[in-house]
Amino acid sequence: MSEIIKSDKTYVLDNYFDETTMSLHLKADRPILRKKWTPWNRNPVMDEKIITQDEMDALIQQIFDEATNEKWNYLEIDRKLSKVLQLGPYRIVIVYPPLSDATEITAVRPVKKTTIEDYDLSPEVMDLLTNHAKWILVSWAPGSWKSTFVQALVQVYHQNHHIIKTIESPRDLMVDEDVVQYSFTHWTHDEVRDILLLSRPDYTVYDEVRNTPDFELYKDLRLTWIGMLGVIHATKPVDSIQRFIGCIEMWIIPQVIDTVIFIDKGKIAEILQLTLTAKVPEWMQSEDLSRPVIIVNSFLSKQDLYEIYTFGEQVVVMPITAEMKEKTAATQWWMSSFAKEWIEKKLKTILNSDFVVKMKWAWIELYIPEFVKWKIIWKWWAAITELEKTLWMSIKVRTFDELPLLDVKTDISGWKKWGQLFIAFPNGYESTTVTLLIGDNLIKYQTDRNWVIAINDRNEVRTIERRGFVVVDDK
Repeated sequence: MSEIIKSDKTYVLDNYFDETTMSLHLKADRPILRKKWTPWNRNPVMDEKIITQDEMDALIQQIFDEATNEKWNYLEIDRKLSKVLQLGPYRIVIVYPPLSDATEITAVRPVKKTTIEDYDLSPEVMDLLTNHAKWILVSWAPGSWKSTFVQALVQVYHQNHHIIKTIESPRDLMVDEDVVQYSFTHWTHDEVRDILLLSRPDYTVYDEVRNTPDFELYKDLRLTWIGMLGVIHATKPVDSIQRFIGCIEMWIIPQVIDTVIFIDKGKIAEILQLTLTAKVPEWMQSEDLSRPVIIVNSFLSKQDLYEIYTFGEQVVVMPITAEMKEKTAATQWWMSSFAKEWIEKKLKTILNSDFVVKMKWAWIELYIPEFVKWKIIWKWWAAITELEKTLWMSIKVRTFDELPLLDVKTDISGWKKWGQLFIAFPNGYESTTVTLLIGDNLIKYQTDRNWVIAINDRNEVRTIERRGFVVVDDK
């Protein structure tokens, strides 16, 4: 069962901590501030006592004396203006001016040491964590006490006589002495990689995965079949998966992470599992659009929650919950809008003309002026074909004459003296963007609050007088 953490040794910082104090915040010539622990909450408490600069200097000297006199205490970071130490249960950060405006000390200490029994896990979840899940990622919301859960899970692995090593910066996990703790403060990522690949522990605890070198090392260790227990910050369960996207190859993510445990307020709020398959994504309809898809499933509710796949060069994380399926039309509209925006951006780099894109479920319709149709065949076809391969969708080329139109009654008036033309739209078109096909040009206009657009370009006015215009449905 959980217990209040007590040290076998005494330290100078013990004078500032009691059983409910989580952290101590000292700044020269300012009142002492402590954060007190209550179940899954933190409350700041400020003392009346002000700590002076001389008292700060004396305290720092005592801390360094204790750190150098004990075998298991570490000076993790030693810079001119900042120091980070692990002193027994205390993680201590010391900062000096001019990096800070005054000398400050921050000391953090875990208050509770939990066991896996404190989390009231079902037999099914316990079986998953101890016998099946080998590539676990623990993510947490702020203030969720993720370290207590990680330490409890490490204790389970240790009781089963597994060889366990940790990667920490700094080394502040409270684990059994049989567990070997490494620190990047004294090792590079390459050195740690070599050591772990040669020693092959049963489990490596990575606390925590922050940047690209961390993601790469985590991947390398996992792909050599070392059991991994990674720790990462995320505000939502799926966010921890998304942080891997772009840092490692997308399709090996399920080989690196098979289980995501999301901790919130000291409890397991969600367990996600990842599998890779080939299928048609939920929002698509044609079998021709089948592609590799990562399915994110909730182990607790037994529901598929997300699909992760590529659309062109973009990675899409699409919710597929029951609520989203009930809103199929809205989901399809959102995805179609996203795809259309991306495709239009790509086509602008290929085509040197106006165009309109319309999304269909099995293909894309591309409308262009008649006079540039030959350029598609002779000049741009290779680029269009490459875009089709990227999208896994065919592109059908049509001309502006085939564009669907809006059935809108308009009134035209003008001032020939000034070369202006006014087009009035019916009620409901106030402050709206409309697209007109004038000759061979597609031009967007914004109506005013009286549903009117003013055309001041004399060439456009003359073209309208000669050939008229139509209102295009370009959505």
